[in-house]
Amino acid sequence: MARKKQSITDSIDLSRKKTKEFDIDTNIKVAYKTGKIVYGKNTVLKELRKDVFKMLILANNCPKELEQQLNYYNSLMDNKLYFHKYQGSSHDLGLACAKPYWISVIGVIDPGDSDLFSLKNKQN
Repeated sequence: MARKKQSITDSIDLSRKKTKEFDIDTNIKVAYKTGKIVYGKNTVLKELRKDVFKMLILANNCPKELEQQLNYYNSLMDNKLYFHKYQGSSHDLGLACAKPYWISVIGVIDPGDSDLFSLKNKQN
């Protein structure tokens, strides 16, 4: 007697298939390498006056004065920026940029190959 061949899809349990989650740390690293980002309070504030950013990423422990200042500059602009509140501390944000120091704010000019702008769609 011949055995009936099973197809490969019959033997795979699709209910255990992993779903791909969005990893912001990896996307920040990709944007840093392939795109154009500016980090640090002073440089972001200088560039913010030129209206070049598409979005800003703020650390969880970003100083309130800086956050208020960024919101004020954003209110003066014609096209409003998207602010993303990073879940980690400024030390974690610095490590995401592969820097050994604390970074409280990142300005994204060009995301490069990353999917950072999908954060804007997820929040809406």
